[in-house]
Amino acid sequence: MKSTKNYPYEVKKQIVEMYFEGHSVTDLVEQFEVRDRRRIYDWIEKAREEGYRALEDGRGLRSTGKKKKEEQSLEEEYEKLKLENEYLKKLLDLKRG
Repeated sequence: MKSTKNYPYEVKKQIVEMYFEGHSVTDLVEQFEVRDRRRIYDWIEKAREEGYRALEDGRGLRSTGKKKKEEQSLEEEYEKLKLENEYLKKLLDLKRG
């Protein structure tokens, strides 16, 4: 039976932030002892698309049925745009180097 490790929100956020600062996924896997590097890529994608709040663990929350997509607050929209900007800068740096 395969056991999975749950990572706290703060750790996920720190890993994603470090990635956007230029740390490699290989280094982050070793530093934080993440078993599957794909998890980090998933967290990066989630944060880039939906902001850091998407990294929070929603398991165990009571379902209230289908929810309409809530409007993002200005702060959340700003955070999302900031992440997208950091991601694009990293891509440009990789292409240049």
